This record gives sequence, C-alpha cells and structure tokens, in this order.
Amino acid sequence: MKLISNYIKPLWFSIIIVSLLSLLNVAGTLYIPTLTATIINEGVLHGNLEMITNSSATMLIVALLTVLSAILGVAMSAHISASIGKVLRDNLVKAIQAFSLRDFTHFGTGTILMRTSRDVEKIQSVLGEGLNMILPMPLMICIGLGLTFYKSWQLGLVILAVMAFMILTIIFIENRALPVIKALQLKLDTITDMVRDHIVGMPVIRAFNRRHYENTKEIEIFTETAQLNKRLRQTFAIGLPTILILFNMSTVAILWLGGYNVSISSLQIGDIMAVIEYANLILLSMLMAIFVIIDIPEAIVCYTRIRELLEHENSDTFPDPYNKNTNLDTYYIVNQKDSRNFIDLASASASASASASASASASANDDTPLLEFRNVTFRYDNAESPALENISFTVHHGETLAIMGDIGSGKSTITNLIPRLFSIESGDILFKGKSIYEWNVDELRSRIGYVPQKAYLFTGTVEMNIRYGAAPSQDISVQDIENACRLSKADEFISRLEGGYQYIVSQGGTNLSGGQRQRLAMARALVRKPDLFIFDDSFSALDGTTERAVRTVLHEELQKDNRPALISVEQKVSAAKKADHILIINRGQVAGYGTHDELAENSTVYKQILASQEVTE
Repeated sequence: MKLISNYIKPLWFSIIIVSLLSLLNVAGTLYIPTLTATIINEGVLHGNLEMITNSSATMLIVALLTVLSAILGVAMSAHISASIGKVLRDNLVKAIQAFSLRDFTHFGTGTILMRTSRDVEKIQSVLGEGLNMILPMPLMICIGLGLTFYKSWQLGLVILAVMAFMILTIIFIENRALPVIKALQLKLDTITDMVRDHIVGMPVIRAFNRRHYENTKEIEIFTETAQLNKRLRQTFAIGLPTILILFNMSTVAILWLGGYNVSISSLQIGDIMAVIEYANLILLSMLMAIFVIIDIPEAIVCYTRIRELLEHENSDTFPDPYNKNTNLDTYYIVNQKDSRNFIDLASASASASASASASASASANDDTPLLEFRNVTFRYDNAESPALENISFTVHHGETLAIMGDIGSGKSTITNLIPRLFSIESGDILFKGKSIYEWNVDELRSRIGYVPQKAYLFTGTVEMNIRYGAAPSQDISVQDIENACRLSKADEFISRLEGGYQYIVSQGGTNLSGGQRQRLAMARALVRKPDLFIFDDSFSALDGTTERAVRTVLHEELQKDNRPALISVEQKVSAAKKADHILIINRGQVAGYGTHDELAENSTVYKQILASQEVTE
C-alpha cells in the first residue's frame, strides 16, 4: 500500500476536514437516541410538556447539523477521490508513454484500456464511499457500543454477539468473492480486445464471411463471463440475507431482554428505545460498510493491475556496453517515485543530453556518418532466430539509402530500431557519431522525421495532425505547415476539403483515402525539418504522378544547408536505383550493399529482384 499513500499524502488537509465532519456526524447521530430516552423517561412518562418541547427543539437542531456535516463530508470525499483518480490517470499515461513496443504487446490493448478507465473508476468509487463509511464506522460502533453497555451490559453483549456473526459473514463473502473477481477482470480484458478486433477488422470479417465464427467466440466468452457473474452474485446472495436476519434478530433479543429488565425495574422504557436505536445505528453502519467492503476486493485487484503498469520496467534492454546505464527518460516515469521529481529530473536529463548532442554535432565533420549500423543483431520476444543479424551500413548527410528485400526480411525492423522503438541485442547504432543509447531518447527522436508504412492520423483538424510532427522546442508557423503540405502534395486535396486545414479528421483518418493519409503523414515528417527522414514503404499508397512529384521535392530538401539524409524502404527497383546506396536484406542478413550498378553486378538477390521486375514491367 506504499504507492497509494503517495497519492493520499498531498490531500492530508482535505482528509482532516472529512475526519472532523465525520466526528460531528457521529456525535450528532448518537446524541439523538440519548435525547429520545430523556424525552420518554422524563417527559412522556411524567407528562412534562415543556421538557418535551425543549428537547425536541434541541433534537431538531442536532439533526440539521448532522445532515449538514454529512453533506459536506460527501462533497469533500468526492473531491479527494476525484483528485486521486486524476493523478492516477496522469501517471498511467506517463508510464504507458514510456513503454516499449514490446510492452504494449505484452499487456495487450484491452487490458491497458481497462486499467486506465474502469480500474481507476473503481478505485475512485471505493475511496469516495469508503471515506464516508470507514472513518465514521469505528467511531459509531465503539461509542454506540459503549453507550449500550452503559445502559445495560446484557444488551451490550447481545449487540456484540450479533456484530461477531456479521464480521464472520463479511470474511466469508470476501474469501469467496476475491478469486471470482480476479477471473472476471481477465474476462473483461478479453472482451475489450475482442470488441476492438471486431470493430477494426469488420471489413475482413464480412469479406471472408466469418461472422458465424466470430459469433461463436463471442457466445463462448460471454457465457464464461456470465457464469463468473452468477457465482459472484450467488456469493453476495448468501451473505446479505444472513446479515439482514441477524439485524432483525438483534431487535427481537433487545426487546425481550429489555422488557425483562423493565419488569424488574432495572431499566426504563426510554433506555430500551435508546438501545434499539444504538443497535440500529451500529448494525446499519456495519451493513452500509459491507457494501463498501464488498467492493474492496475488486478495488484491490484493480489497484494491483494499475501498479503493474506503473511499476513495469521498460522491457527493452541496452546492448553492451550500455546495458548498465540508467535511462533517465523512462526511469522516473515508470517507477513513479514522485511526479515532481520526474519533471525536474527529466528536464535536467534532457538539458544534459541536448548539450552532449550539440557537442557531438559540432565535433562531427563531413566524413562522420549521420547514421551508422555496426554489426547490429536484434531478436523479437520468444523468437528462435534473430530478426536481424550482423547488420552494418552507413548513411552520410545529404545521402539517400534505399532498403529492399522480401516481405518479412527485416526492412521495417531496421527503421524501427533507429528511433529506439525497439532495443538491439548486440552491436551498436550511431547517430552523428554517438551511440543512440547515449542520446536522450526525446532529443534523438526530435531529429528524425518518421513516416510509417501504414499512416495513422488522430482525431482533430488537418492542421493539428501536421503540427503533431513538431519537435518539443520547435515553433511551427502556419507558413511552415502550408510549405510541408506543398512539398508532400497534400495541399492539392486539402484545398478541396470543407474547412481546408480545419477539416476534422476522424480517428485513424478513416474519412480520408489511403493516399491522402500518407501525404499528411509525410507533411507531418517534413514540418519537423529533421536531420534524418525515414520512409517505411511510404510511397506505395501514392499514385505514380504524386509519387514522382514528392520524390523530386524530397531530393531538393536533401540538398539544403542542413543536408538531411533519407532512408526509404522500397519495393520498386525503378525508385531504388536513384538512391546513393541500396541495402539488400534477405532473411535478416545483408545480402548486398552498394550502388545500383554495383549490386546489379555482384548481388545475387538483387539480380533476382531486378529480373522479376523486368519481367512484370
């Protein structure tokens, strides 16, 4: 529970206020039965109308103050739970942003969505209700029980016995419910993943007429979930009626034993009424607390699941000699020691890394490669063989490198390694003469303009999606955006959209064509003005005319003062042959590296590619 205490500490003042309001609420609630006993014993039984009137007025004032304290307590508890929920979500977002691509695969989209939404909501709910129940409950029980024993030790023992049975019932419910709740949470994660797959993959499902197959899977998982819900409800159905029976039996026992004591003049009628009210308040407090306690096992499971994300260490490992280095960019996000420390330390790290990178850039001369792979080996999780093995090549400022190979040969993997989306197993990757593992990861990525194979756009305007490409310290003007769209030829269709640059793009860009999405993705990379462009088979979605136009302006960009370089995964020899160098990848290994003429003469794999495309063209 150490982590949750870190979230509660900043709210200590609010918690103190809730505690004081709880004291006032308990005091007022327990004083009313005492007044009731006084009214009956000294007023009703003796016909003292003045005393009845005065005591009733006092009772009314106490009741109003009690209600007011209860309302304020609920409002303050809601504030505390909402504040903790906000901080939890903020830290979860920071932790998830620090995940490697391996980590996303490990947890799965469904469970991440559930933990950042439903799990946080459950914790908020339990905290909000718990602060109103858990704080007053011990006071209500202890003081109420003390007052009962003061009136009659026999009646106090009756209430104590009923409380013991209620506690045993609660323990029984929790022990039965906790394993079921854990299993139910996992099923809900699976359902979330399944629904997401159905939505995203609906065209494929319909095209292959697999609705019956998917429906069968749905029925199976929904049946299992229903069975778990049934078991959970049955557990609660056993416990709650038992508690209600104990509740009613206590009233009967108090009336019987209290009546006997009245008959022997050891107890007054008003005292019996007061004890019944004490018992009702005590047992009602326990009953109300049960509804919170019932939710506690689920909240504990939710909290454990959230901690898994917050405390998860980035699964990417550093190759020798960097495997012992601490990556400050992610360490303070993942471990969540203190959100303020994270901001300070991350900023310091960024400043230090920026200074180091500036030094590296200044010392690099024209002969220093912009990018260099040195015997790089990479392996995906649980893979028997490496996806890449002993990959070496260089890219200089102003150069173009085309990467070619069969599907699954490792071309996209190379492009993913450069911005550290994955970490290598061995070897090294140098950027501007310095290992990418010595760079601050944000600083490194700010110098790279990346266009993925499948362009993804975010919900928002066209302008917002292009501004997304801006580096953290980069000030992007409207002119910069328009120029980037001109270079990518996106301006040709943006002018026809309703609202132009303010046109609302749907999630994923589904209201745009594939070619339009790709051109906006290119504009997003171009607006960054990076040192290195990475195009992962990005031209395949463009028509021939647009492709040639974009390639022409890109070539012009590479000749500007900062002389950026371009790495492009290509499918066509006609495009690759214009590059300064071509890298041929075959089954994760270098099968050729050189110019078009050199490879056409020396590389067997390139000759095969060339022959196959000459036949088809």
